[in-house]
Amino acid sequence: MKTLLCLLSCAIVAHAADAPPALSAKDLAARLGALQQDGSSFVRLKLDVKPPAGAAKFSLQLQIKQRRTAKSTEVVYQVLWPKERMGEAVLLKQSANGAASGSLFTPPNTVRALSAAQMKEALFGSDLSYSDALENFFAWENQAIVGNEVVDRVNCQILESKPGKGGSNYSVVRTWVDARRLVPLRIEKYQASGAVARRIDTRDVAKDDTGRSVPANLTISTPQGGSSTNLEGSKLRHDVTFADREFTPEGIKDLAAPKSE
Repeated sequence: MKTLLCLLSCAIVAHAADAPPALSAKDLAARLGALQQDGSSFVRLKLDVKPPAGAAKFSLQLQIKQRRTAKSTEVVYQVLWPKERMGEAVLLKQSANGAASGSLFTPPNTVRALSAAQMKEALFGSDLSYSDALENFFAWENQAIVGNEVVDRVNCQILESKPGKGGSNYSVVRTWVDARRLVPLRIEKYQASGAVARRIDTRDVAKDDTGRSVPANLTISTPQGGSSTNLEGSKLRHDVTFADREFTPEGIKDLAAPKSE
């Protein structure tokens, strides 16, 4: 069974449930946002990056450890393959009302903190930024339903999210939501100029270990840069147990999977 976090985020994954008809924009956003805050989970996925023309494609096998609640988000990305990059890791943290922070680990023993400006940079050279992996735009104050459109033969509501002043790198995020399953089938993030900065398309939807529908295969593209990244999940487990140390700069050096694995 193919399953995948949602990122992406980068974030970017919402779990499905039976949605009642005619949800208001705020109610729809609240349900999507709450379903991202699904506690502790462990993910394995394949990341395939197609850079702009002239650069070589590459692939990474990753594992993700995460704790997501309404109060805070903690995520660790670790490279399992290829061998020459094994052990590279990223730790990302953000409290509900605080600034995002991060740390990078490069084997054998180099750890450095990410500055606020660096949080906009690419995660492992992909089309996903560090801040994308943390940001929950469904929790933004300004939410509106701005239309309907069919995506992959599914009639979707288009949810428009706007941050408060200075609250994001993006001016607007639009999400094409399969309201029946509460699955985002497309997400577009816009710059202040109105240009699409990132586009996320759900290529496949599958059931996760709790029986909910989740995006199992995502393609993230950067239209202006001409690059794209495909994320394909192979494992997703909830209710795993992590030690607090695993979400520290020292702890991300350890590649051990949760004991339930």
